[in-house]
Amino acid sequence: MVNNALTHRRLWVVLFQTGLIVLAYYCAFLLGLDFSIAAPAWRIFGLTLPFVLTIKLLVFYRFGMLRGWWRYTGMSDLLDLTQASVVSSFIIYCGALISSTSKYPQSVIIIDFALTILIIGGARFAVRAYTETVESVTTGQRTLIVGAGPAGSTVARELRYHPELDYKLVGFVDDDTEKTGIKINGVKVLGSTDDLPKLIESFEVARVLIALPSAEGGQVERVINACRTSKVEFKILPPIHQRINGSPQISKVRSVRVEDLLGRPPVKLESEAVESKLRDGVVLITGAGGSIGSELARQVAAFGPKKLVLFERSENDLFSISNCLSANFPQVKHVAIIGDVLDLTRLRETFALLHPDCVFHAAAYKHVPLMENSCFQAVTNNIFGTYNVAVTAQQYGVERFILISSDKAVNPSSVMGVTKRVAELIMLGLQHRDAKFMAVRFGNVLGSNGSVLPTFERQIAGGGPVTVTHPDVRRYFMTISEAVQLVLQAATMGRGGEVFILDMGNPVRILDLAKNLIRLSGLDPDRDIKIVFTGLRPGEKLFEELVLEGEGIRSTSHDKIRVLRGEAVKFEQVSAWLRELSVLVDSKNVHGIINSLKRIVPEYSPSPEILTLGELDRHDMALTYRSRQADLLTGVQAAA
Repeated sequence: MVNNALTHRRLWVVLFQTGLIVLAYYCAFLLGLDFSIAAPAWRIFGLTLPFVLTIKLLVFYRFGMLRGWWRYTGMSDLLDLTQASVVSSFIIYCGALISSTSKYPQSVIIIDFALTILIIGGARFAVRAYTETVESVTTGQRTLIVGAGPAGSTVARELRYHPELDYKLVGFVDDDTEKTGIKINGVKVLGSTDDLPKLIESFEVARVLIALPSAEGGQVERVINACRTSKVEFKILPPIHQRINGSPQISKVRSVRVEDLLGRPPVKLESEAVESKLRDGVVLITGAGGSIGSELARQVAAFGPKKLVLFERSENDLFSISNCLSANFPQVKHVAIIGDVLDLTRLRETFALLHPDCVFHAAAYKHVPLMENSCFQAVTNNIFGTYNVAVTAQQYGVERFILISSDKAVNPSSVMGVTKRVAELIMLGLQHRDAKFMAVRFGNVLGSNGSVLPTFERQIAGGGPVTVTHPDVRRYFMTISEAVQLVLQAATMGRGGEVFILDMGNPVRILDLAKNLIRLSGLDPDRDIKIVFTGLRPGEKLFEELVLEGEGIRSTSHDKIRVLRGEAVKFEQVSAWLRELSVLVDSKNVHGIINSLKRIVPEYSPSPEILTLGELDRHDMALTYRSRQADLLTGVQAAA
């Protein structure tokens, strides 16, 4: 039944278009002969019509003009129609010359060309206009679109074709005053975002769609506050970097998230440069099951590497990212390896078997307060683990090694931060002409396992209170997707020995982040959900930094990435540091670890909490020494 209906529809399209071609040719004769067609002219018309009709139908078929739905006619169809008319008119002209019909009026060909475009194009657009008018949504939730740009226009057009979505579009809102009053896809721009409360009331709006893919966070927040004040539902079209492809679709519209309020312009990835480094190569990612590692795996897979090696010690996390890649990138061969960066034998087996060209080292302990109480584990994993992977990469001829570092490595006040700084120094000490070692430094990533967002969300879901360490604490934030895009970009730039810094925008006050998240949950801070200040945790600072004083910072070809040329560090120095730290870790000497890290990283300011542990450790060691001396003396006296 469906095939029969389609066949009949196509037949009617061909017949209708044939009639339009005949009409255009007939009108061309009328105009060409000043509406005075004598008998000889009628004979010429009758003799040439079958030829003209055949040529036009064949050419139109070749250009796809006998197929398609006229209700969806657009500018591309008009271009196809123009090209088909040019080709068919040229063939008709050549046919007229060959037939040597001297009485054939040449002006008819030109007039016919113009009338064909006018009549057939006009008919197509008339059908589209009729269907859009008749089928325009007359029911559903009355909706305003904020943003009358390309994204908003596309969403509006899609709403027209999908009445089942329960949106009745009443107008646009846009801050470009030149657009006020004009119609876009038949929908009027009613005013600016300052007029939102008034427009929502006047037009009885129930929903607001925010279609501002490149808007600043303050602008989005202002729109959201207006919607909350007017008590209407609001949703947002995600920024370009958060969409799988760049096309704005109504299916992509979702509830507003707190990262939408960061409001930085989308990252522009130089895809060709990244692809040239990753395509057809073997890429290994340590910590591949973590927040950064798993996003790295997804984005690297999109560039089509020859092989993607996932190195991860957490079985569940590795299983999850492996399944994700199998489902979304079946064409990419990936190898999932259970392994620990502290297991040097496992690392060597992996490198020897798979021969990676590029390594992204994302495996690390990252939770600041936890590492203050577990300094031996932080040193072992973040320093010795990094050294193991880097040295193995060097031994097996890896071309590029990229360490994922942290803003907490700058003037560190925590064990986690200082161990990441030592890891950076190890990169500089291992640098040589064959392998390119580099580090990429950035701040907090929203949505990661260590982010404050999951904690805030759980606290809000439980009715509060939301806990914030300090009213003035600020952090740099970036989405995981943004951070990984810039890491990939930085990896293409490095010549070895650099520390790259990502432009994190302006630091965000954690208190503001908490309040925005509460508001996005439909609640009011301090009234519905209490905010409690708990004090800074061990190793935390009020402000994080991205650059050390005295580091020579330079711009790069990418406006979101800057570079520091790392200080020269000799490999012998790195080896001496590691030998000293190894002895201190084996002896569980907290006081010695602190002093050693301070010598390696002079700008390290240990937290009071770990200093206290160090003093207790030194006191315990002194007591143990005196106890042993007393035991020895007692033994000597007894022997005497």
